[in-house]
Amino acid sequence: MRKKMSVPVIAAALLTLGLFVLAGCGDAITMTDVSELSDEEALREFVEDHGFFDETEIYGADPMDSDGSGSREEIDPLTFWREVTERHVVRDVYIDHEAGIAEVTIYKEIWGTLNIIDENMIEYEKPMHHEGVRYAVFQRNDDVALGNNYGHLGETGNTHRHRRGRWTLTAISGLVANSVETLTMDIEWIQVQSATVDTVITDPSALMAVPDEIMSFEMGEEVTVTVSGPPEDAILFLHTRGHRSPLHYDGGVFVGTWTVTRDGVHCAGIQALAHDSIYDSEYPDDSLIWGMPYEVGEEPEE
Repeated sequence: MRKKMSVPVIAAALLTLGLFVLAGCGDAITMTDVSELSDEEALREFVEDHGFFDETEIYGADPMDSDGSGSREEIDPLTFWREVTERHVVRDVYIDHEAGIAEVTIYKEIWGTLNIIDENMIEYEKPMHHEGVRYAVFQRNDDVALGNNYGHLGETGNTHRHRRGRWTLTAISGLVANSVETLTMDIEWIQVQSATVDTVITDPSALMAVPDEIMSFEMGEEVTVTVSGPPEDAILFLHTRGHRSPLHYDGGVFVGTWTVTRDGVHCAGIQALAHDSIYDSEYPDDSLIWGMPYEVGEEPEE
Protein backbone atom coordinates (compact mmCIF):
# COMPACT_ATOMS: atom_id res chain seq x y z
CA MET A 1 0.00 0.00 0.00
CA ARG A 2 1.38 3.38 -0.92
CA LYS A 3 1.69 6.06 1.73
CA LYS A 4 -1.43 8.23 2.02
CA MET A 5 -1.26 11.92 1.29
CA SER A 6 -2.44 14.24 4.04
CA VAL A 7 -5.10 16.89 3.50
CA PRO A 8 -2.64 19.86 3.50
CA VAL A 9 -0.87 18.54 0.40
CA ILE A 10 -4.02 18.21 -1.68
CA ALA A 11 -3.52 21.56 -3.39
CA ALA A 12 -0.10 20.48 -4.67
CA ALA A 13 -1.48 17.15 -5.79
CA LEU A 14 -4.20 18.88 -7.76
CA LEU A 15 -1.54 20.71 -9.77
CA THR A 16 0.55 17.62 -10.51
CA LEU A 17 -1.88 14.78 -11.09
CA GLY A 18 -3.47 16.49 -14.07
CA LEU A 19 -6.75 14.54 -14.17
CA PHE A 20 -9.46 17.07 -13.33
CA VAL A 21 -13.15 16.35 -13.43
CA LEU A 22 -15.52 19.25 -12.87
CA ALA A 23 -19.01 18.30 -11.69
CA GLY A 24 -21.87 20.09 -10.00
CA CYS A 25 -23.21 18.99 -6.63
CA GLY A 26 -25.82 16.29 -7.12
CA ASP A 27 -25.36 15.92 -10.90
CA ALA A 28 -27.03 12.86 -12.40
CA ILE A 29 -24.70 10.01 -13.39
CA THR A 30 -25.14 8.03 -16.61
CA MET A 31 -23.96 4.45 -16.17
CA THR A 32 -21.75 3.04 -18.94
CA ASP A 33 -21.46 -0.60 -19.96
CA VAL A 34 -18.15 -1.64 -18.39
CA SER A 35 -17.31 -3.78 -21.40
CA GLU A 36 -16.66 -0.46 -23.18
CA LEU A 37 -14.41 0.92 -20.44
CA SER A 38 -10.76 0.45 -19.59
CA ASP A 39 -9.97 -0.70 -16.05
CA GLU A 40 -9.04 2.83 -14.97
CA GLU A 41 -12.18 4.33 -16.48
CA ALA A 42 -14.36 1.67 -14.85
CA LEU A 43 -12.84 2.34 -11.44
CA ARG A 44 -13.22 6.09 -11.79
CA GLU A 45 -16.85 5.66 -12.79
CA PHE A 46 -17.42 3.32 -9.83
CA VAL A 47 -16.21 5.87 -7.26
CA GLU A 48 -18.25 8.54 -9.01
CA ASP A 49 -21.63 6.82 -8.76
CA HIS A 50 -21.39 4.47 -5.74
CA GLY A 51 -23.27 5.64 -2.64
CA PHE A 52 -20.28 5.27 -0.29
CA PHE A 53 -18.53 8.10 -2.17
CA ASP A 54 -21.55 10.42 -2.41
CA GLU A 55 -21.10 13.58 -0.33
CA THR A 56 -23.90 15.58 -1.97
CA GLU A 57 -25.96 15.36 1.23
CA ILE A 58 -23.12 16.90 3.24
CA TYR A 59 -22.84 19.81 0.84
CA GLY A 60 -26.56 20.04 0.12
CA ALA A 61 -28.10 23.49 -0.24
CA ASP A 62 -31.00 22.90 2.16
CA PRO A 63 -31.20 25.56 4.90
CA MET A 64 -30.04 24.67 8.41
CA ASP A 65 -31.60 26.22 11.49
CA SER A 66 -29.34 27.72 14.13
CA ASP A 67 -30.45 28.23 17.72
CA GLY A 68 -29.94 31.68 19.22
CA SER A 69 -26.77 32.00 21.27
CA GLY A 70 -28.56 33.38 24.33
CA SER A 71 -26.31 36.45 24.34
CA ARG A 72 -25.90 39.53 22.22
CA GLU A 73 -24.06 38.70 18.99
CA GLU A 74 -23.27 40.70 15.88
CA ILE A 75 -25.36 38.27 13.82
CA ASP A 76 -28.40 36.53 15.26
CA PRO A 77 -28.82 33.88 12.55
CA LEU A 78 -32.20 32.59 11.52
CA THR A 79 -30.88 30.07 9.00
CA PHE A 80 -27.77 29.31 6.94
CA TRP A 81 -26.79 27.08 4.04
CA ARG A 82 -23.92 26.31 1.66
CA GLU A 83 -23.97 26.86 -2.07
CA VAL A 84 -21.43 25.00 -4.21
CA THR A 85 -20.44 26.89 -7.35
CA GLU A 86 -17.40 24.90 -8.51
CA ARG A 87 -15.97 21.48 -7.79
CA HIS A 88 -12.74 19.79 -8.92
CA VAL A 89 -12.36 16.06 -8.43
CA VAL A 90 -9.17 14.08 -9.02
CA ARG A 91 -9.41 10.29 -9.03
CA ASP A 92 -5.87 8.91 -8.85
CA VAL A 93 -5.88 5.23 -9.86
CA TYR A 94 -2.91 2.91 -9.37
CA ILE A 95 -3.34 -0.65 -10.67
CA ASP A 96 -1.03 -3.54 -9.83
CA HIS A 97 -1.98 -5.72 -12.79
CA GLU A 98 0.05 -8.69 -11.58
CA ALA A 99 -1.63 -8.75 -8.15
CA GLY A 100 -5.03 -7.70 -9.53
CA ILE A 101 -5.34 -4.88 -6.98
CA ALA A 102 -6.20 -1.24 -7.57
CA GLU A 103 -5.68 1.65 -5.15
CA VAL A 104 -7.77 4.77 -5.70
CA THR A 105 -7.31 8.15 -4.02
CA ILE A 106 -10.09 10.71 -4.47
CA TYR A 107 -9.20 14.37 -3.98
CA LYS A 108 -11.95 16.98 -3.94
CA GLU A 109 -11.71 20.75 -3.95
CA ILE A 110 -14.92 22.74 -3.60
CA TRP A 111 -15.67 26.44 -3.93
CA GLY A 112 -18.85 28.29 -3.12
CA THR A 113 -20.46 30.40 -0.41
CA LEU A 114 -21.63 30.08 3.17
CA ASN A 115 -24.89 32.02 3.29
CA ILE A 116 -26.47 33.35 6.50
CA ILE A 117 -29.81 35.11 7.04
CA ASP A 118 -30.36 36.82 10.38
CA GLU A 119 -33.60 37.56 12.22
CA ASN A 120 -33.83 40.92 10.43
CA MET A 121 -33.70 39.11 7.08
CA ILE A 122 -30.24 40.51 6.31
CA GLU A 123 -28.17 38.08 4.25
CA TYR A 124 -24.43 37.57 4.76
CA GLU A 125 -22.33 35.71 2.18
CA LYS A 126 -18.90 34.30 3.02
CA PRO A 127 -16.52 32.59 0.57
CA MET A 128 -16.26 28.81 0.94
CA HIS A 129 -13.19 26.83 -0.14
CA HIS A 130 -12.92 23.23 1.05
CA GLU A 131 -10.64 20.36 0.17
CA GLY A 132 -10.95 16.70 1.08
CA VAL A 133 -9.54 13.24 0.46
CA ARG A 134 -10.52 9.58 0.81
CA TYR A 135 -9.12 6.20 -0.23
CA ALA A 136 -10.37 2.92 -1.69
CA VAL A 137 -8.96 -0.50 -2.66
CA PHE A 138 -10.39 -2.83 -5.31
CA GLN A 139 -9.75 -6.50 -6.16
CA ARG A 140 -10.02 -7.78 -9.74
CA ASN A 141 -11.78 -11.03 -10.56
CA ASP A 142 -10.84 -12.12 -14.08
CA ASP A 143 -13.53 -14.83 -14.12
CA VAL A 144 -16.31 -12.22 -14.29
CA ALA A 145 -17.63 -11.39 -17.76
CA LEU A 146 -17.03 -7.71 -18.51
CA GLY A 147 -20.53 -7.24 -19.86
CA ASN A 148 -22.05 -8.27 -16.53
CA ASN A 149 -22.01 -5.02 -14.58
CA TYR A 150 -23.43 -6.40 -11.38
CA GLY A 151 -23.65 -9.85 -9.83
CA HIS A 152 -22.41 -12.11 -7.06
CA LEU A 153 -18.84 -13.29 -6.98
CA GLY A 154 -19.72 -16.66 -5.50
CA GLU A 155 -17.32 -17.85 -2.79
CA THR A 156 -15.66 -14.46 -2.34
CA GLY A 157 -18.63 -13.26 -0.30
CA ASN A 158 -18.69 -9.88 -2.09
CA THR A 159 -22.01 -8.98 -3.64
CA HIS A 160 -23.09 -6.73 -6.49
CA ARG A 161 -23.60 -3.77 -4.18
CA HIS A 162 -19.84 -3.33 -4.21
CA ARG A 163 -18.97 -4.51 -7.73
CA ARG A 164 -18.38 -2.80 -11.01
CA GLY A 165 -17.60 -5.21 -13.83
CA ARG A 166 -14.72 -7.41 -12.69
CA TRP A 167 -13.66 -5.00 -9.91
CA THR A 168 -14.92 -5.40 -6.35
CA LEU A 169 -14.56 -2.74 -3.67
CA THR A 170 -12.70 -4.45 -0.80
CA ALA A 171 -11.70 -1.49 1.42
CA ILE A 172 -12.67 2.15 1.79
CA SER A 173 -11.86 5.03 4.11
CA GLY A 174 -14.08 7.81 5.29
CA LEU A 175 -13.88 11.37 4.02
CA VAL A 176 -11.85 14.11 5.68
CA ALA A 177 -12.66 17.61 4.37
CA ASN A 178 -12.01 21.06 5.75
CA SER A 179 -12.01 24.77 5.04
CA VAL A 180 -8.71 25.86 3.52
CA GLU A 181 -8.10 29.45 4.62
CA THR A 182 -9.05 29.06 8.31
CA LEU A 183 -9.27 25.84 10.33
CA THR A 184 -9.49 25.73 14.13
CA MET A 185 -12.04 22.92 14.41
CA ASP A 186 -10.96 19.49 15.64
CA ILE A 187 -12.74 16.15 16.14
CA GLU A 188 -11.19 13.61 18.53
CA TRP A 189 -13.65 10.77 18.01
CA ILE A 190 -17.17 9.91 16.90
CA GLN A 191 -19.21 7.12 18.48
CA VAL A 192 -22.10 5.57 16.53
CA GLN A 193 -24.62 3.43 18.44
CA SER A 194 -27.80 1.61 17.47
CA ALA A 195 -29.44 -1.75 18.13
CA THR A 196 -26.94 -3.40 15.76
CA VAL A 197 -23.93 -1.04 15.75
CA ASP A 198 -21.60 0.27 18.45
CA THR A 199 -18.36 1.68 17.05
CA VAL A 200 -15.92 4.50 17.78
CA ILE A 201 -14.19 6.29 14.89
CA THR A 202 -10.88 8.00 15.67
CA ASP A 203 -9.33 8.12 12.20
CA PRO A 204 -11.74 8.51 9.27
CA SER A 205 -8.86 8.21 6.80
CA ALA A 206 -8.15 4.60 7.88
CA LEU A 207 -9.20 1.86 5.46
CA MET A 208 -12.12 -0.39 6.46
CA ALA A 209 -12.78 -3.83 4.97
CA VAL A 210 -15.89 -4.03 2.76
CA PRO A 211 -18.41 -5.18 3.83
CA ASP A 212 -17.24 -6.58 7.20
CA GLU A 213 -16.07 -3.32 8.80
CA ILE A 214 -18.73 -1.06 7.30
CA MET A 215 -21.54 0.15 9.59
CA SER A 216 -24.72 -1.71 8.66
CA PHE A 217 -28.19 -0.73 9.89
CA GLU A 218 -31.69 -2.11 9.58
CA MET A 219 -34.53 -0.03 8.22
CA GLY A 220 -36.22 1.91 11.01
CA GLU A 221 -33.27 1.74 13.41
CA GLU A 222 -32.64 4.75 15.62
CA VAL A 223 -28.98 5.77 15.57
CA THR A 224 -27.23 7.92 18.18
CA VAL A 225 -24.09 9.84 17.22
CA THR A 226 -21.74 11.29 19.87
CA VAL A 227 -18.88 13.63 18.92
CA SER A 228 -15.92 14.70 21.08
CA GLY A 229 -13.43 17.45 20.31
CA PRO A 230 -15.09 20.66 19.10
CA PRO A 231 -15.41 23.53 21.60
CA GLU A 232 -18.69 24.00 23.45
CA ASP A 233 -19.80 26.92 21.29
CA ALA A 234 -19.16 25.09 18.00
CA ILE A 235 -22.07 24.33 15.68
CA LEU A 236 -22.34 20.66 14.67
CA PHE A 237 -24.65 19.07 12.14
CA LEU A 238 -25.35 15.46 11.24
CA HIS A 239 -25.89 14.79 7.53
CA THR A 240 -27.30 11.45 6.34
CA ARG A 241 -29.32 10.33 3.37
CA GLY A 242 -32.51 12.38 3.52
CA HIS A 243 -31.77 13.75 7.00
CA ARG A 244 -30.01 16.81 8.42
CA SER A 245 -30.14 17.89 12.05
CA PRO A 246 -28.08 19.77 14.66
CA LEU A 247 -26.13 17.99 17.40
CA HIS A 248 -26.58 19.36 20.91
CA TYR A 249 -23.85 19.92 23.49
CA ASP A 250 -24.28 17.66 26.51
CA GLY A 251 -21.69 17.16 29.23
CA GLY A 252 -18.57 17.75 27.15
CA VAL A 253 -19.74 16.07 23.93
CA PHE A 254 -22.18 16.71 21.11
CA VAL A 255 -25.08 14.27 20.67
CA GLY A 256 -27.63 13.73 17.90
CA THR A 257 -29.92 10.99 16.56
CA TRP A 258 -31.56 9.93 13.33
CA THR A 259 -33.89 7.16 12.22
CA VAL A 260 -32.72 5.13 9.23
CA THR A 261 -35.26 5.31 6.40
CA ARG A 262 -33.27 4.78 3.17
CA ASP A 263 -32.13 1.39 1.89
CA GLY A 264 -28.82 0.96 0.10
CA VAL A 265 -25.27 2.33 0.44
CA HIS A 266 -24.67 5.86 1.69
CA CYS A 267 -22.24 8.32 3.27
CA ALA A 268 -23.04 10.10 6.55
CA GLY A 269 -21.21 13.22 7.63
CA ILE A 270 -20.49 15.26 10.73
CA GLN A 271 -19.84 18.95 10.09
CA ALA A 272 -18.19 21.00 12.86
CA LEU A 273 -18.47 24.73 12.24
CA ALA A 274 -16.83 27.45 14.35
CA HIS A 275 -19.24 29.63 16.34
CA ASP A 276 -17.99 32.90 14.81
CA SER A 277 -18.44 31.61 11.26
CA ILE A 278 -22.17 32.08 11.83
CA TYR A 279 -22.33 34.78 14.50
CA ASP A 280 -19.60 37.19 13.30
CA SER A 281 -19.88 38.98 9.98
CA GLU A 282 -16.11 39.16 9.42
CA TYR A 283 -14.99 35.73 10.66
CA PRO A 284 -14.47 33.31 7.72
CA ASP A 285 -15.84 29.84 7.08
CA ASP A 286 -14.05 27.60 9.61
CA SER A 287 -15.23 24.01 9.41
CA LEU A 288 -14.20 20.35 9.51
CA ILE A 289 -16.12 17.41 8.06
CA TRP A 290 -15.80 13.70 8.72
CA GLY A 291 -17.79 11.47 6.35
CA MET A 292 -18.28 7.73 6.89
CA PRO A 293 -19.79 5.00 4.67
CA TYR A 294 -22.75 2.95 5.90
CA GLU A 295 -25.21 0.37 4.55
CA VAL A 296 -28.91 -0.13 5.15
CA GLY A 297 -30.89 -3.31 4.56
CA GLU A 298 -30.10 -6.68 3.03
CA GLU A 299 -28.27 -7.17 -0.24
CA PRO A 300 -30.79 -7.43 -3.11
CA GLU A 301 -30.98 -10.85 -4.73
CA GLU A 302 -30.22 -11.21 -8.42
